[in-house]
Amino acid sequence: MPAGTHFSRLASVKTPPKTRRPGPAPITTSPMIEALGRHPSTTAVEKFWRTSARSLPMLEHSGSDIIVTFCWRDADADDVLLFVNRICDETQLDDSLMRRVPGTDIWHLSYRMRSDWRASYAFIPRYRGEPVPWSGHSDHARLRAALDRGRRDPRNPESCRNRLGAAQSVVSLPDAPPQPWLNQRADRRGRLSVVSGPGERRTWIYEPASSVPAGHRIPVLIVLDGEVWTSSQSLATTLDNMIDDGAIGPAYAVLVDSGGLQNRWQEFHPAYGFERYITRQLLPWARARYPISPDPADVTVIGQSLGALTALRTGLLHPDEVGNVLAQSASLWLDDLGSLTEPTFGVTNAARSRIYLECGRQEWVLAEPHQHLARRLRASGADVAHIEFNGGHDYACWRGGIADGLRWLLCS
Repeated sequence: MPAGTHFSRLASVKTPPKTRRPGPAPITTSPMIEALGRHPSTTAVEKFWRTSARSLPMLEHSGSDIIVTFCWRDADADDVLLFVNRICDETQLDDSLMRRVPGTDIWHLSYRMRSDWRASYAFIPRYRGEPVPWSGHSDHARLRAALDRGRRDPRNPESCRNRLGAAQSVVSLPDAPPQPWLNQRADRRGRLSVVSGPGERRTWIYEPASSVPAGHRIPVLIVLDGEVWTSSQSLATTLDNMIDDGAIGPAYAVLVDSGGLQNRWQEFHPAYGFERYITRQLLPWARARYPISPDPADVTVIGQSLGALTALRTGLLHPDEVGNVLAQSASLWLDDLGSLTEPTFGVTNAARSRIYLECGRQEWVLAEPHQHLARRLRASGADVAHIEFNGGHDYACWRGGIADGLRWLLCS
């Protein structure tokens, strides 16, 4: 682990920049809500909850776009904040306060969105006499903790869990990328076991259901934030289904525990050098115990956000050990990834790297840096798939994107 002044200085930078949206959120009005607001009788309101709002959010087509209307039923709330991933601007939270149809229990807020949008969302109501839970936090981490613990939409069955494990609802518009491998359906299921990895780090091992012939070695996936992908989201289920469908061949997965939020901030910081743990300790340890291929082309490191930054550094700094990187919404604000393609950084053979780099169009801090990085990596000779999905910094998107990335890396 690097030590000294450089690490101490960089490690103090622990939060992404709170940059305002480059433009206002696409707030609009719902024709159905406007019509109800003209005659908000008790009968009309009850009919609204029984029919139009029976399943939420409400969708109304408007040209090539869709008006997406979120509703919350609450006669007692003084305010309701709608927290939609990367539509809600944390520097201007008042813009995300829901409107109330006067004299009713209907709170609403509408956005005009493209038909391929997907996002997680939650509601945070405030009642008389209570402090405002989404304000008064100068600490970004505390603010996010408050926002990430909102309530699910009781009229929407689709959900996911965020990094904290809190359940959130999910809106998926008709043309959002399909996610066919999320729910368990494979007849043959692999084995997921928890073991003590190098340094006594909690580690999960996914072994595919398909038997491995004697002497045969198969690819391995090194998955960061393993505690998320073995609880909040089930990567084992996705792998079972993909292998069962023939979308990918059998593969082992080594899922590494981050060790908690504070430990994650430290170890996934570029100055720490967690890539050395992966290449010098974890990979040799796994190969000694499981039939894993020695070929770097059969090794894929997977991460999201800070984990994606670490995955990129691992692949580009150690192309002789890791041939593939699946990076989702990498925290490029923390490190100038352009430096990864410079010889002084140690990258001597980027042409041997295959990188699946994806980022949401709603991630206004990250989208442009990802575009620049993709261009520089290609210029350095790397084989790069740069994907932009209509969404945010969001497991609702990443849980499907991880499967798309595996298909490209392992089968193309």
